[in-house]
Amino acid sequence: MDDDVAPGERTARVFRHRLNELFARGRGGRPVTNREAAHWMTERGYSINEAYLSALRGGHRSSPSLRVVEGIAAFFGVSTGSLVDPEESPDDRLRAALADEGVEQFALRAQGLSPENVRAIIEIVDRVRSLEHLPPVAPPGTPNGHPPASGADRG
Repeated sequence: MDDDVAPGERTARVFRHRLNELFARGRGGRPVTNREAAHWMTERGYSINEAYLSALRGGHRSSPSLRVVEGIAAFFGVSTGSLVDPEESPDDRLRAALADEGVEQFALRAQGLSPENVRAIIEIVDRVRSLEHLPPVAPPGTPNGHPPASGADRG
């Protein structure tokens, strides 16, 4: 990023770039559409529509509310900071998880499984975490694993 760019513009550029990267990378090994993302977020209390996501991705809108950023972060399973902070990478959480003994081997064994089987394994792991009295693993942007409060915030 250029040093002569205003901080707000730099943040907007980082956000737009990271948002488009996440959409291209997608979920479950395939890119996702604005419609899919907006539908998922709206179902979970993050009021956002396809057109607004398109405007954010295209740079026509550049100042989303914190609620919108939280919804996007929750959808992609990244931290809110990774969407706007030039110093934080969306992959920081993954790197930290892979540093745990056995997690890398677990991930390698899951590679190539169908999305349905990956979801089944995730459900099993969530049950085991519960049996071991570990907290649920919530997507970043959702407080303590609880669904967000409903609201009409669109930016």
